[in-house]
Amino acid sequence: MTAPKPILKHMMALGLCAAIGFGAVGVGQAQFTPNASAATSYETKITSGVNLRVGPSTSSRVIRTIGSGEMVHVVGQANAYWLHVFDKKGNSGYISAADKYSTWNGPSTTATSSSKASKVVSIAKSYQGRVHYSYGVRNPSKLIFDCSSFTEFVFAKVGVDLKWGTSAQKKQGSYVSKGNLRAGDLVFFDTKGSNNGVINHVGIYMGNGQMIHNTPSKNGIAINSITSGYWSQHYVTGRRVL
Repeated sequence: MTAPKPILKHMMALGLCAAIGFGAVGVGQAQFTPNASAATSYETKITSGVNLRVGPSTSSRVIRTIGSGEMVHVVGQANAYWLHVFDKKGNSGYISAADKYSTWNGPSTTATSSSKASKVVSIAKSYQGRVHYSYGVRNPSKLIFDCSSFTEFVFAKVGVDLKWGTSAQKKQGSYVSKGNLRAGDLVFFDTKGSNNGVINHVGIYMGNGQMIHNTPSKNGIAINSITSGYWSQHYVTGRRVL
């Protein structure tokens, strides 16, 4: 039976509003928004557990953690730091584009890593004179950190999830020798007495033998050499997380 014309007009109006509404939701989100069924080929392997988030930011809600070995479909790159993906459960979201998290080999190459490193160093430097040091504290709203909560804070701004604490950060990423350090690497130190390799401090390598770090001796951000003087004598190891 054919519906009366007034009802048809009402139904058409509702359909148009729904279409406009759904279109508006997509504004500012991923560049591509196909249905999960469109991801017929899950071509990218997760190599290290990574959070799937609703938006391309570490402040966005976590949908789930995708475990190592799971396969995802990469829809596109939201920016230099985030991939838009579908998982096999049908979830659409964003994961870090850092090489350590997946086998995706798109535009996020060495050049992008170098760009990230420059941004990390620039961000860290921008907090000179603004950050205060307090052991065991992570308070971004008041810019009060210890050494590792500061590195966690800085790297989060380029989409890299670091754990809080030197004991955790010294295991993240991959080992890099002192002679092969490059900007953006984490550098670790033993500042308790003679250097016996027990890590209790972390900084960010800037290049040219210098690091930037949050230190109690300055009660804030300092830049120091790691090739001579105190920090050279207390250097333990480096890790690459970009």
